[in-house]
Amino acid sequence: MSAFSIDYDFEEMHLCGDGLMAWGTATLVHDGDGEFYVSAIMIGGKKFTRNGYGSDQFFSTTNKDIFLTIAKQLEESKHTQETWGEALREDRAGDPDRAYDERRDHQAMGWV
Repeated sequence: MSAFSIDYDFEEMHLCGDGLMAWGTATLVHDGDGEFYVSAIMIGGKKFTRNGYGSDQFFSTTNKDIFLTIAKQLEESKHTQETWGEALREDRAGDPDRAYDERRDHQAMGWV
């Protein structure tokens, strides 16, 4: 079973002072305690991860630093935390229509 996750769109994340900002999408993953961590960030079609990537160490370090800067802001953001909490509550509530459909199908097949 895979961990619950959502894609979270962000805007105007400060990378360096007030002059350099990023827009993109972060993948937020359930950490098992009701909280989340950022597992990946997409900016302009390029994926950034916590451990960096690439064969050239300079670029790997740069990618990692970009990821960590944005991830920290997202993990501390009240809006991100509220969005995460709402999505997690909805996921835990389940889908009543699906439960109804499954019961109906099982009855039709004579399993109940």
